[in-house]
Amino acid sequence: MVPRLTLNHLVVLSALAETGSVTVSAGRLGLTQSAVSHRLREAERRAGVPLVRRGERELSLTPAGERLRVLADRFIDELVGIEQEFEAERADGRTLVRLGQSTYSRYHWLPDFVDYLAVAEPGLNLDLSARAAARPFAALMDGSVDVSTVYGRPGVSPKFRWDKLATDPLVAVMAPTHRLADQPYLDSTILEDERYYTYPLTAEPGFEWEALIGTPSVPFRRLTPMPTPEAVIDLVRAGYGIGIFSRWAIKPELANGTMIEKPLGLEGMALDWWAVTRADDPDGGPARRLAEAMIRWNARSSVGLSTLGFAGD
Repeated sequence: MVPRLTLNHLVVLSALAETGSVTVSAGRLGLTQSAVSHRLREAERRAGVPLVRRGERELSLTPAGERLRVLADRFIDELVGIEQEFEAERADGRTLVRLGQSTYSRYHWLPDFVDYLAVAEPGLNLDLSARAAARPFAALMDGSVDVSTVYGRPGVSPKFRWDKLATDPLVAVMAPTHRLADQPYLDSTILEDERYYTYPLTAEPGFEWEALIGTPSVPFRRLTPMPTPEAVIDLVRAGYGIGIFSRWAIKPELANGTMIEKPLGLEGMALDWWAVTRADDPDGGPARRLAEAMIRWNARSSVGLSTLGFAGD
């Protein structure tokens, strides 16, 4: 179905919402007043509902007009951003590619990878997207990112391609002064009465903690969900409880001694990190080149994801 309203109509609505005046909007858009009035009348005719209220001194949007204004602002902002990206690509001859990281908003590993990418793929211009932290797959599908790093097990959707980066231990972390600091390992029987902070791996289905590591043999009696892993780090570092992390994510705290780690269970536990791309991204395209660069970078035993504390295999 072809929309009745066009970008020209949305631009006029956005300007009218901001200025409240046909005259000022016309000047801002580089149009005549009659052209703005014509586009507004045409938009109302095509929408079939009033979009503005005409007061004595200024215009205001109706609820229907406000709904379109919200859409217009979001669409125009995104369109302008894309145009700026195209302009930047033409200016420096590089292709913009976006990287997202699920779960953890921690990028202590990024400078080394950026240096590596500049040599390995000089034609790529790397940018980061925060949207993937909570919704890595939605971000891939809507184009917010081109590559998402994801922790866990591959999904079955044919829409995505999963390339393994590394295996990293899951560890329990606490302050060095915590009463369990001398324990050789931790499990649910030991943590039963301890304050235990959780956080979402992602907001996507199938990535709940129990889906990935199983149901604890003994329920946690003092479990406190937190909105982000970074909030858990602050609380644990201050001595208020225990959290569970992929080891690389808390490497700075382990290195400076503000937190210590313990294996989960006698045998320990680990999950895989993956570089996920859209299945229809072509080989040799920007997304695949970025994912493959991450894989090669990780494979360098002296650098790569070993800088994050990844165990590798």
